Amino acid sequence: MITHNPRKAIFFILTIGVLVLSGEFLYAEGDCLSEREKILIQRIEDLEKKVKELENLINNVGEKERVKVERGLSSLSEEQKSYSLDNEKTIKEENSKKGKVNTELKPVWKDRLTFRTEDKSFEVQVGGRLHLDWAFFDNDKGLKYAFGEEEDGVQFRRARIDFSGKIYENVQYRMEFDFAGDRDLSGKGKFTDVYITFVDFPYLGNLQVGHYREPFGLERLTNNNYITFLERGLNDTFTPKRNVGFMAFDSVFDNRFIWQAGIFKETDDFPSDDDTNEDKGYSFTGRIVYLPLFKNDGKQLLHLGLAYSYRDYDGIPFRYKTQPECALAYTYLDTDRYEGFRLSTDALVDDVNLVGSELLFIYGPWSLQGEYMTSFVDTYLGGNQRFSGGYLYTSYFLTKETRAYNRDNGILSRIRPINNFDPKSGKWGAWEVGLRYSWIDLNSEIIRGGEERNWTLGLNWYLNPNTRLMLNYTRADIQHDLYEGVLDIFQTRFQIDF
Repeated sequence: MITHNPRKAIFFILTIGVLVLSGEFLYAEGDCLSEREKILIQRIEDLEKKVKELENLINNVGEKERVKVERGLSSLSEEQKSYSLDNEKTIKEENSKKGKVNTELKPVWKDRLTFRTEDKSFEVQVGGRLHLDWAFFDNDKGLKYAFGEEEDGVQFRRARIDFSGKIYENVQYRMEFDFAGDRDLSGKGKFTDVYITFVDFPYLGNLQVGHYREPFGLERLTNNNYITFLERGLNDTFTPKRNVGFMAFDSVFDNRFIWQAGIFKETDDFPSDDDTNEDKGYSFTGRIVYLPLFKNDGKQLLHLGLAYSYRDYDGIPFRYKTQPECALAYTYLDTDRYEGFRLSTDALVDDVNLVGSELLFIYGPWSLQGEYMTSFVDTYLGGNQRFSGGYLYTSYFLTKETRAYNRDNGILSRIRPINNFDPKSGKWGAWEVGLRYSWIDLNSEIIRGGEERNWTLGLNWYLNPNTRLMLNYTRADIQHDLYEGVLDIFQTRFQIDF
């Protein structure tokens, strides 16, 4: 072994010398010592003394240096620690007297870029998402005859940037703009979520005001970055979208019971200039969630939810229509398809009562999720109409991850792969398979919107918490009084969000 310590080297050489001379002495012939042998013995004794002296010297010097260094470092560390604590205490005391806080924002990355102060009183988050979809269709003769050939296509389903954060701990905010939602081709992005939240608001828990999703539907409230399939189930046509309003919400009993309730004015997902129109109705929407089972940080849970919404339209145009779970497909179901039997202009809607139920069961990598919704529509000329729809699906992580659940809001959250994608080290991210059955019935007495039954098979590849590739195959069975047929859809999505 090679040593780089000169003192150890000297000691090593002297030791070897002693052994060599000792060996030479032991192998000397004869019982009597010759003059030469006596000289050798003397040399050995001298060398042994020198070795002892050097060994003591090395030990003494090493101990002194070690003690000196340790004392020096210890002293320096204590001085620095004492200075740091005293200085920090002094600054905090001065700031407290003056009513000031440290407002220096420091960058942090956790799923998105975040700037926050040391005491976390102030926070600014910068985020965004990009969903690029491709779709390929094959519709049969019945649908081709009524609508023509479905054209394959590609689109940026979402291209958003958002800013969120908090001010003085108890005020939160969010502003999100979607550039893929440029429906009127004006070249400008339109906002989606824009709201302020007052945390720990007296008697209400939390109070939120602005433009955001009404509290109705588990799949609708779950961020589209985290839903299992490219599009939500067929029943999503009933769920209220984003509107402007006030909402109180909270979670109690160790986050086992969640409630949300609000009053909203109809504005739709992308507010426009006519949102101040007094003819647009108001609504009341509420939701409750109970978790009878919650174990292992959500790896085993049972979610039961119920939602209700009363919507006052008072004769303004209202209709239900839906695509076969693909944003690039034709709209095959529509309550305004028949002239003379249209929900919006012929029956004239007075008010709507929506009722929705939710089920979610998670057991490790396996989950089961479903919803059922009913819309009771009261019309001036057509009497009471009833429409319904729902879905049920199961999913399984081949790589043993578990779907993440947010107990504050009763929704699903970001998936974190056990191993991020890294082919050099043989790691391939997280893989999830899912199978869904969904249905909707838009026929009710004189209103003939049609019916549809869909099966969807999905595969998700999570490269890391912020990147996902999705592949869906959907077989849609469409039935209408004017046409019927089967549509096969292959879809894929390239997704990044932060």
